[in-house]
Amino acid sequence: MFDTTTVEDVPNEPQAVAGYVGGLYPTYVQLVERYPRAYHLSIAVTAEEDAECLDVERYDATPSEAPAWARRQLARGVRRPVLYASLSTMPVVLSLLRADGLQLAAVRIWTAHYTQQPHICGPACGFGLDVAADATQWTSSALNRNLDESLCRDTFFGPPPPPPDPYRYQWYGEGPFPYSEPGTRRIAQLNERAIVQEYDHLRVHPRMNARRLGELQPLITFLRKRVWFVAHFDIQRARWRPAPDWDSYHRGWRWQMLLARSRGELIAP
Repeated sequence: MFDTTTVEDVPNEPQAVAGYVGGLYPTYVQLVERYPRAYHLSIAVTAEEDAECLDVERYDATPSEAPAWARRQLARGVRRPVLYASLSTMPVVLSLLRADGLQLAAVRIWTAHYTQQPHICGPACGFGLDVAADATQWTSSALNRNLDESLCRDTFFGPPPPPPDPYRYQWYGEGPFPYSEPGTRRIAQLNERAIVQEYDHLRVHPRMNARRLGELQPLITFLRKRVWFVAHFDIQRARWRPAPDWDSYHRGWRWQMLLARSRGELIAP
């Protein structure tokens, strides 16, 4: 997991990112927008802010504020709110939580211990820590940048983020695109993305799904021809373009993929 005050220092495709919801460097929203497929952790720098994590360190929240903050987040529905502190400060935070009657299993412990080696703190790290942490920030200069890096247990985050979309379904238009059903006066409204996804699902077992695949293929053929038409024809100005516009909305790629599916091919990611 990476966190920093300079978002551009985070490497591409991070597994997890943490950012601040307030203070001088409110980076959380930027990180979520920039890395939508990563795990995200929001950090509050004062006990007045609500977030998934409370930053307990000098000039930010104090150890004595941690119990009440954690209880407030639990009441808001945050799953196991996170408490961040240096390894030397964390035993104080934990003693205050226990004194308040808060079970440590209800929170996640994130320590800072700059050994320059990836690790997760436990009693062997010293400073009076008597439990195993859930994550440890082990460097403040990852990749030789202004970048903190932490090692997290597999249980630190909830379910994994959605897998990448190897078929790029998000590139297909949802429409609806009017389609005149042959032999009838009915006009159907086609969703290109939904049709492609259904075809790919059924095409895994073509013999079992032969009838429905046969119904989908003329629709896919129509959608392929539609992409060719809009690439060549300027609908806004009602005239042919001097050169086809294949780049907009991934038209060239979509035409190729729709062509393969209209031929009954199985598309591999």
